[in-house]
Amino acid sequence: MAGRHLSAILAEHVTDPLSRARLAAAWGFCATHATALREMPEAALGTAIVYQGLVEQACRWLDEAARSAGMASGRRGWRALVGRSRRTRGEPRLRRERCPVCVELVAAEACHLDALLAGIGAAELGSAYATSDGLCLPHMELALARAGTRPEAVRLAALTGEKLRALADDLRRFVDKHDHRARPRFTEREAGAWHRALALVAGRVELFGPDMPRSAGDAVRRPRARRVR
Repeated sequence: MAGRHLSAILAEHVTDPLSRARLAAAWGFCATHATALREMPEAALGTAIVYQGLVEQACRWLDEAARSAGMASGRRGWRALVGRSRRTRGEPRLRRERCPVCVELVAAEACHLDALLAGIGAAELGSAYATSDGLCLPHMELALARAGTRPEAVRLAALTGEKLRALADDLRRFVDKHDHRARPRFTEREAGAWHRALALVAGRVELFGPDMPRSAGDAVRRPRARRVR
């Protein structure tokens, strides 16, 4: 079922302004559905069109972050750029204790991000990061929140912004070469750009998973029947 919805969104609605606005407001798909999309080669062009805009939006966010060397609040992040908001509906159910594996993963994640921030200015780590794909946007948000106004935030944002601009260029060329007048000969980077964009924007499914909050208030109510007079 999810595959059918993904295909419909990208094949039929990718050029529709309202559908594009919804995708922008959600920053594309969650990690689970982005991973599923990577197994659908027929969706490559639609994915590239959507995610080129998202990657360019992320570039603008990182430019702002590099200038301000941090954010006003640790709660403000890359999703806030498109005005995403959630309303609390009703009282949440009582939560069970957190999964112990998740607890350990979050602790390890914080340690790795702190180590990256501490060493990003050093030649060895800085060079290694420059040759990597860089942090995904969810981890980038966490790193900048931890860095605050420290100079490491500027360095990390600048390095990651360079990678995002290169990825946006690869996506643009991939889309342009689908013109019916062109004979597409994709480079390896261009052909794989839509896969990289999905992983970068959503994060790894093992860490960020699906984004499906549910409550009774989320149910779609049927309209009331009109009275027959």
